[in-house]
Amino acid sequence: MATVVDGSQWLKPGNTDLIDFSNFLNDLPWPTQNHYVIIFNEVNRADEFGGQVSPENYSDILAYALDVFKQRSEKFFVLPAAMDNAAPDVGNFMSWKTYLRRMYLHNPEIFKRLDGWTSHSYGNPDFSADPLKSGENKADSFLYDLRFINQFTPKKLPVFITETGWSSVRLNEQTISNFYSYAFKNLWSHDQVVAVTPFLLFAGEGPFSQFSLLKRDSQPTLAYQTIKSFSTLAQPILELVSTPSPVPIPTQISPTATSQAVLASQTTMDNLSFIERIISFIKNFFRHDNFTTQITIGEKKYRVEIVTSDTDKALGLAKYNSLADGRGMLFKFNQAGTPTFWMKDMKFDIDIVWITENKVVGVSQGDHTNPFALINPPGIIDTVLEVNPNSGIEIGDNITVTTL
Repeated sequence: MATVVDGSQWLKPGNTDLIDFSNFLNDLPWPTQNHYVIIFNEVNRADEFGGQVSPENYSDILAYALDVFKQRSEKFFVLPAAMDNAAPDVGNFMSWKTYLRRMYLHNPEIFKRLDGWTSHSYGNPDFSADPLKSGENKADSFLYDLRFINQFTPKKLPVFITETGWSSVRLNEQTISNFYSYAFKNLWSHDQVVAVTPFLLFAGEGPFSQFSLLKRDSQPTLAYQTIKSFSTLAQPILELVSTPSPVPIPTQISPTATSQAVLASQTTMDNLSFIERIISFIKNFFRHDNFTTQITIGEKKYRVEIVTSDTDKALGLAKYNSLADGRGMLFKFNQAGTPTFWMKDMKFDIDIVWITENKVVGVSQGDHTNPFALINPPGIIDTVLEVNPNSGIEIGDNITVTTL
């Protein structure tokens, strides 16, 4: 949650802000049982809290937020503001330890009431420190947070790393990718870490562009692809709706990876709605024949299933245990581009045929025993065909499509 910017500062929140937030958020048709809220941001900086650093005041606001939100619904999952762990103990800043200790001294029960913990585990100084280095302002800073607050609460709090990343001003693309890889394998795999949301997907222009995971032309950086390779299938408990809602319930949003050899930037299997999952199950159970289109590619003919929607692309061939001879799946894209595929959750090997303007421009092999290997096209493509391996399809083969 946040207020609004006033000059160079975020306005200090008040009780009426919390009431408005709680009423609005309680009216939303949440897709998950836990209704996650974070009560403001980096409040140990004056510019984030109305020009004033006051742990006592924030402790009161946090306590009031817990009261208000829990009164609305026990399903609200209340998280505190993450600290700026690189902030000094001077002027318009206060060190995170001093801030948290003063919160506790003002209200000894405050940390016991929290549902989880938030952390901005940046590699500092200058957002460029090697994750091999440990420290309270490094990529493993959440561990220092937990050790410190353990003296205030007996709870084993789940950790949400809501910001993290490295600066492209000081580090090259490969180094940032390597840092993410090490951190996901060795730091953020901690059993209390339940979510990692790197800062940030796309900044365009401005000061935050140094952290952007997509380039100005929207092409993914190496860091983006590395993060995708570590994404895992989240399994939050879904909200149960007993009465019809006048507002359409959105499909489940989850920090999860794609489920098979499919665009790394597409929505995932976890985004499929409940009804779509049932329809998919019924079709597969009764062996519904989705292969209703015939294509000729070179001298070979295939009956293919054409997928165009995000949900169908996310499911892809992972819904099958095998693929019959002469069958395939054709991915049609609205815009030509350079999509990245992988083999996560696939049960068999395939040939991935890259097509541009009805002509084969490349063929890659998909190995289901190496599910996280990133598979890239040789250039810009508009269509992809997935078939059984050793297809013999060659670069230059033309493709024609016929509806049966």
